[in-house]
Amino acid sequence: MEMILDVYWEGPYKWDERAKVSGSHNVLYALYGQHHVYGRHSLLYIGRTSNIEDRLDTHDKWVAYEYDDVELRVASIGKFQGWDAWNKPGNYPPAEEKWVADVESLLILAHQPSYNSKDKGGAGLRDLRIFNTGRPGPLLPEVSSLYMRGA
Repeated sequence: MEMILDVYWEGPYKWDERAKVSGSHNVLYALYGQHHVYGRHSLLYIGRTSNIEDRLDTHDKWVAYEYDDVELRVASIGKFQGWDAWNKPGNYPPAEEKWVADVESLLILAHQPSYNSKDKGGAGLRDLRIFNTGRPGPLLPEVSSLYMRGA
C-alpha cells in the first residue's frame, strides 16, 4: 500500500544564517549553489538529520570553497491528510526515521543532486508518494517511487 507524505519546506536561508534554523521537526535539508556545469541556484545536496544544527556544521568545510553563496532549505515530514488539511501551513512533529530515510532516498533519486553520491539508484524504496509543499524551490511538486522505479 502506497504511503503518501507531505514534505513541508522552509527557506531559503543564506548559509551564514544557518544558526537561525533549528528544531527537531527539521529532518531534511537541501543545499543550493553555483555548479560549474548546471549553473547558479543548482541543487547541490539533499540530506537528512536528527539534529539540524550539528549536521549543517559538518558541511562547512566544503561550503567554504564553493564558487558562490550557498542557500539552504529545511523540511519537516508528515502524513498527507487530504487537500483540506494541506492548505494549513506549518511544521510537522519529528517524523519516524524509516520515512525520513525513504523520503531522502526518493528525493535524491528524482532530483540527482550534484554532490550526493548514495541513493541515486533508489534501491529498496517502499511504495511512497510525496508532495513537496511550503517553499520547496525548484524541487518537483510531487514524486512517486512507483514512477521513479518504472513500476
